Amino acid sequence: MLRWGVLGATAFISTRVAPAIHRVVDNRVVAVAARPGRVEASGRFAAQFDARVHDGFEALLNDSEVDAVYIALPNSEHVPWTLRALEAGKHVLCEKPLALSAADVERVEAAAGGLTAMEAYWYRFHPQQRRVVELLASGVIGELCVVRAAFAGLMDPVGNIRYLPELGGGATWDVGCYAFDVPLWAFGQTPVSVQARFHSKDGAPVDTSGAATLDFGDGRVAQIDYGFDYGPCARYELQGTHGSIAVRNAWTAPDEECVITIITNDGHREERVPAADAYEHQAAAFAEAVRTGTPPLVTLADSKRTARVGEALVESARTGAVQVV
Repeated sequence: MLRWGVLGATAFISTRVAPAIHRVVDNRVVAVAARPGRVEASGRFAAQFDARVHDGFEALLNDSEVDAVYIALPNSEHVPWTLRALEAGKHVLCEKPLALSAADVERVEAAAGGLTAMEAYWYRFHPQQRRVVELLASGVIGELCVVRAAFAGLMDPVGNIRYLPELGGGATWDVGCYAFDVPLWAFGQTPVSVQARFHSKDGAPVDTSGAATLDFGDGRVAQIDYGFDYGPCARYELQGTHGSIAVRNAWTAPDEECVITIITNDGHREERVPAADAYEHQAAAFAEAVRTGTPPLVTLADSKRTARVGEALVESARTGAVQVV
């Protein structure tokens, strides 16, 4: 049995993530931590799973009956609480972005030791995504040349922590992470350089949308866009020398059938992937990594690369210049 504790009792975690964990054999949410003075709200979350409620995050980390923690706090709190959880001997599955800098990921690496620490890029665990990785590796579209990725959806700024810079808000560190994660795994390397432009709608204190080009060298590029101020869109395309693979909804809902479109000189075909809950697949994979001591699908090396690219995009948008990664 892998016994989970949750830091961040949000409605999304209580309705999507925690139930998915419970559906994995031998996995249970056994404890929920409330911020001081908010035990009642967390109690409603915990009651769904017959879990204990702790008054404060430190109390949960001191719970000897918790093996792993899911961290769903604001971006600015991910690294501090990941480090504290690892110091307490807990495995950690942390919402993305794990960190806002590569240096902070290195701090997590140093603290992890023999524990499993993973950034929760949940879509990477969906059977649709696994199938795309297989198709790309098969060579059906030849050598990868161009990646196009877009992820956006309108978000109301009222009461939304994504609009608070002090909490690590902004489109780049939210939906943008997903968009630039696609070329990173597809090309399997860090880009040579990036050039980005951000927009802050209605004078928002954070970037509400962005567009960027990532140069991977040898004519290989990625073009991405993302935002809070338009949408919805959730797609990517992998263009190779002999064809393309397109996913119309890369960040899919658990009840949504998935369609992968493959176009080559031999014609056009579609592969349909049944609906699946990527959070459940993610929890199962994380639990297996804990059980076996093997590296998870999303490694800390991946997270360091992702953070480095995010930093470069922010700097490029600030200066208006190409930024070497």
